[in-house]
Amino acid sequence: MSIREIADRYVDAYAAVDPVRASRSMGIGRDATHLTDYSPDGQAAIADVLTATLRDLGATEATDEAERLGQGHLEDSCRSQLALIEAGETGSLVSALAGPPAMVRMSFDVMATDGDQAWARIASRLEDVPRAMAGYRASLTAAAAAGRVPSTRLVDVVARQCATWADTWFSTFVRGYGGDALRDRLDRAAGTAAEAYAGLASWFREDLAPAASSVDGVGVDRYRLWGTYMLGAELDLDEAYDWAVEDLARLEREKAVECGRIRPGATFEEVRDHLDADPAGVVEGADAYRAALQDIVDTAIEGLLDVEFDIVPELRQCTVGIPPEGTALAPYYSPPSEDLSQPGTTWFPTGGQDRFPLWEQYTTAYHEAVPGHHLQLGLTRVLPLVRSQRVGGNIAHLEGWALYAERLMDELGWFRTPATRLGFLCMQAFRAARVIVDIGLHTGRDGWTYERAVEKMVTSGGQHRAFAESEVLRYLSWPAQAPSYKLGERAWLAGRSLAMTAQGPAFDRKTWHSRVLALGPLGLDRLGEELATIAADPT
Repeated sequence: MSIREIADRYVDAYAAVDPVRASRSMGIGRDATHLTDYSPDGQAAIADVLTATLRDLGATEATDEAERLGQGHLEDSCRSQLALIEAGETGSLVSALAGPPAMVRMSFDVMATDGDQAWARIASRLEDVPRAMAGYRASLTAAAAAGRVPSTRLVDVVARQCATWADTWFSTFVRGYGGDALRDRLDRAAGTAAEAYAGLASWFREDLAPAASSVDGVGVDRYRLWGTYMLGAELDLDEAYDWAVEDLARLEREKAVECGRIRPGATFEEVRDHLDADPAGVVEGADAYRAALQDIVDTAIEGLLDVEFDIVPELRQCTVGIPPEGTALAPYYSPPSEDLSQPGTTWFPTGGQDRFPLWEQYTTAYHEAVPGHHLQLGLTRVLPLVRSQRVGGNIAHLEGWALYAERLMDELGWFRTPATRLGFLCMQAFRAARVIVDIGLHTGRDGWTYERAVEKMVTSGGQHRAFAESEVLRYLSWPAQAPSYKLGERAWLAGRSLAMTAQGPAFDRKTWHSRVLALGPLGLDRLGEELATIAADPT
């Protein structure tokens, strides 16, 4: 069996046991009629797929470059995810962004809604929601019996999220069906799905909350385990923490310069409030917000096309969407389907607001769309990689590239006003601060607390408190994900610096981008090795 055959078989087998992740993150089976089994048996089924794949990979040798890269990526991915499952981490995950209730709800966002056949598939998936939520409850019950309990803070936020969606989302969603044949079935299915979410919210409050922990962090050992999964590298906690402190100090100095250009003598908080109040840089209403973001995305694609990147026709469209209330407040990206028949979508939550300052959103739009996630993940779909790498990923590789994309847009002069450049610096500072906050909260260093972390996100990133709280809760629920952005960006910048030094005047940025993106997703250890090889070989 070849590496390509192993990769193909892995993708099919994985999509069968985790259809929610397959549809949301891999672009596969978006119209599947069933949901992931989140029970202990479902976790065991995923582990079986990972174990079998590792066994097959260990008995096979790569025959070409694509197989070599794909084998390394798939080995790292399977091994790190299997370690989390065996440690009970995935079965006890309580997260408003990455937990089963959020992932199941978001799986409906990528389903087709054109015609009765499409809505019949939606009805079937809605009818499977009670089973999926019951399985999740079973896993949390088993985890609690084994001593792995979530924090009180996370139980509360996910309970509120489930209750919010139970109240309005499912019934509103099925109103999008314009026919008659499936009306009763869709209404019943939406009702049972809503009842399942409402029941889960009640169970969280009445049964799980009394057993929950007052401790927010997961501790050093569990954090390192998550760090390997997120980064594809061993995380040196001391080095990463100290480096982020220095990087944040640099960014705060740059922020002060831009603040002086906007309002000389004013503090950052005063400048932020001034920009938020300036009607020239504000849009009113969710529709206008979506339209403004879509214009930013479209302009970037047009401006970078054939200049900095070769963007294939299928990737010259990236839709901006507004997700429903109850969604965690961080913007996120849904990649295109595997065959690119459905475009990628970047989602910008409103948090219940109807007034939107844009000065800080340009950099996020570049991060989520082009030259960030949409370009990187979309391009991966058309590269001659093995299938598991084309539809797979690594968090630090993915988020590091998107943060590098923001930095690139600054280098290219796309932040054309002091306000939009301050927005870029705020988000860079925000990402540096959360390396510090995430490591501090989870490992107990330097006396970090939830309240102190929220205040740091407000002051460093210019975020309002509601967003900062949503972000810190995200960090607490998903260890080591937050540092992957800045540490991933650092790896991309180090690789480019190596190439620029080695190649001198012959270095061509567009060529370098093409070559490094052609590697496909890799963990940071493997990425560093490949970037060093490219630096030494300009051909």
